[in-house]
Amino acid sequence: MIEVRYKARLGNNLFQYCLGRILAEKLGFALHAEAIPGFPNTTQKVSGACYERPEQILAGQRIDLDGALADRSARRLVLDGWFQCHEYYRPHRAEIREWLAFDPAIQVSDLKPDVVVHVRRTDFVQLGWALPFSYYAEALERMLPNGGDVWIVTDDTRDPFFRNFARWRPRFHTGTALEQLLFMAKARCLVMSQSTFSWWPTFLGNPDEVVCPLPRFGAWSEQGEAKDASLIERDRFVCIESRDPYQPTKSEARHQTRRAQWRRVVLGLNRRLGLSLTEPAP
Repeated sequence: MIEVRYKARLGNNLFQYCLGRILAEKLGFALHAEAIPGFPNTTQKVSGACYERPEQILAGQRIDLDGALADRSARRLVLDGWFQCHEYYRPHRAEIREWLAFDPAIQVSDLKPDVVVHVRRTDFVQLGWALPFSYYAEALERMLPNGGDVWIVTDDTRDPFFRNFARWRPRFHTGTALEQLLFMAKARCLVMSQSTFSWWPTFLGNPDEVVCPLPRFGAWSEQGEAKDASLIERDRFVCIESRDPYQPTKSEARHQTRRAQWRRVVLGLNRRLGLSLTEPAP
């Protein structure tokens, strides 16, 4: 039996589900994993052998996947990690694109913009993982030397940071996380952040070109929390080095302070008064 213990949010959960299903289908084990909303095929039952003991826990980023697949012994495999290594998934891309087919109820524009830029702010600003504008500017100048249609997908459209993009006259795509993911998957060209949420559209869609950061800071840096991951695909992406972390201007810092204060207010009201106000992004 394969048991998947989800950690964190959507981008991370997709890796965890897919690795669990790869193991289950290749080993002939039953899969125990909660369905992921927005992907109806994750409700499919994967039948197979069920063993409670012995229990083997797979954790962290990297595992011996070939060894796990070669071991046909009876056991319970528990996935309690991140598993953000592209080499685990690329050989199974066709199957994964079926498993993660979007729910038809998720609707986005049929526009094919020249470039979609994913700018992760909110929690990444707090963590020190937000990319500087210089990275996005270099990416857009490379992709659109003669101008073009730019859309930005972000978690905070009111951030003064986006004034930097004025010369490209971008439009913003707003919506749920699933709508944003699908919109990015339809992009002709995509500019990533150092985020698992950025990686999945490059895998589920068919972009002509992808720009990816090579950060010296944050989760994907050599000292970062995801240093053992491998989502920077140098053979598939155009990689741009980003040496210096984002430094907020005064107006951006004020915005982040107000946003954090408002989030605390909303969370407090929901908790104390039993309300259901929409929680701002963390």
